[in-house]
Parts: sequence; structure tokens; C-alpha cells
Amino acid sequence: MNDFSEKNASKAEKRIKVAVVTGPTATGKTSLAVKLAKQFDGEIISVDSRQVYKGLDIGSGKDIEEYENVPYHLIDIADPAKEVYNLARFCRDAFAAIDDITRRGKLPILCGGTALYLLALLDGYTLPGGELPPRCSGQPRIKQNQDQANSFTPPFALEALLLGVYFPRAQVRERIQIRLDKRLEDGMIEEEKRLVESGVTLQQLEFFGLEYREMALYLAGKQTLSEMRDTLLNKIRQFAKRQDIFFRKMEREGHAIHWLKQGNFDEAVKLIELFLQDKPLPPVEFKLCDIIN
Repeated sequence: MNDFSEKNASKAEKRIKVAVVTGPTATGKTSLAVKLAKQFDGEIISVDSRQVYKGLDIGSGKDIEEYENVPYHLIDIADPAKEVYNLARFCRDAFAAIDDITRRGKLPILCGGTALYLLALLDGYTLPGGELPPRCSGQPRIKQNQDQANSFTPPFALEALLLGVYFPRAQVRERIQIRLDKRLEDGMIEEEKRLVESGVTLQQLEFFGLEYREMALYLAGKQTLSEMRDTLLNKIRQFAKRQDIFFRKMEREGHAIHWLKQGNFDEAVKLIELFLQDKPLPPVEFKLCDIIN
């Protein structure tokens, strides 16, 4: 257990309010989160398993320019050539960031769609076994040991308002295609080449999945550019469908997600105002698990 967890282990009963902006890929989560951060003097914590890595910019959709002057956390904090950023490290970093932001009187806004990372925070996962050390080239890693101390125990609980950005599935599929083609035009393949030149192997890039995996196959000569683009488009759409399934599962397990059609900002503001004032929230307008599409 790290210093932050040790100092706060006795405060498990403590609850901190956070706003969450989530939803399938390519739905504009970052844009909405930034607007809300400006409205409520908030800071954004990325809930994305790839945006933690330096240099994985276009492919992971960091869109740093969108943040403008809004502070953000858990972006560009790991070296893709030397480290594997795991769930335990994310939980430690995320809870530390939430604590810091709250102590300074700001609103923590969690933004992202990495399912496991998000649920670990919301449900307060306690992670058993010893901590996995960072991956170093050429050195073996010790596997988790259930007999060792927990690698992470939540220092406090979260009281979360879940806001989901909603578009019908057909529109999500279209948005994914538009975004992918723009990323290719903006130099996504050149980004991957720079990563290779900086010491990140093609095998490591495959580990990062989706865009980076398919581009690694392309750079290795296993796919043509056209094949890579079409395969990637199909796989991102499949990924969005898996995210949809995950959110439906969350709803069935009791998580209330307020879905905002096309990321409606005004509706999000109303909900956060009620949430921060401890006033009753309206029932969710609809649930994904009740929609067949």
C-alpha cells in the first residue's frame, strides 16, 4: 500500500462527491466535461487506459487542445516503452487526484469510457495480491500473490453523479467513421512511427489495442493501408458495442446513469446543481437496457 492509501485507510467512511461524464467512444465526452468544468470550477480526471501514456495522442483521442485552461489529471504520466499502467496504479492515482481536487475546493469530474477503470472507482474495488512492478525491458515481472497485502484499498467512497452522452447506435457508428478518417488525416500513422523511433516496439504497440494494434500490423507489412483502415473501423464499432453492453450491465446492477441526448449541456448543468446542493435528482429519463437497437 502506498503512502496515500496508508494515510487514508482509516477514512473509508468518508464520501466525496464526483461528477462522471461517460459514454461510448466518439460521442464527445471530453467536450462536455470541459464545459462542465468551466461552469462548476472543476478539474478533469481521465478514465482512459491509454491516455495515461506519453506519445499516444491522436490514436487515444487526448484532444489536449480542448481542455484550454481546464486542469486535467492522469494524462501523459507513463512511459509506453518501459511501463504497463495497471488497474491498481490507476486507482491509487485517481483517488489521490480526487482527494487533492476536493481539498482545493474544486469539483472532480471523471471523464472517460474505460469500463474496468470506471467501475473500480464507483464500486470501490479492493485489489488483492502484491503490487505488480512497472514493466522494464528484458526483466521478468512478479505475478500477483494472493498471500501478500492488498495492492489497493479505497481510502474513501465516492458519491457519484453519472452523466452519459447518448447518440443512437447508427449515429455512433457514423461518428466513429468520421473521427477515424480525420485521425488518419491528422497523422495518426506518423504518430505511431514516432513512437517506434522513440523505442516503443511494435509488440508493445499491439498491447495498446485498437488503433495502435492495427497500425502496428500495417507497419509490419501485414496489412495494406486500406485493409488497416477498414479493419480498424469495424473493430472500433465493435468496441463501442461492447461499451454499450457494459453500460446496460451497470444499469441492471443499480447504477443510475442520466443519459443526455447529444450531450445536452443545459440538462447536465441542472443535474449537477441539484447533486451539489443535495437536492433530490429526477428519475433517469431512459435506460439503455430498455432500448433495443
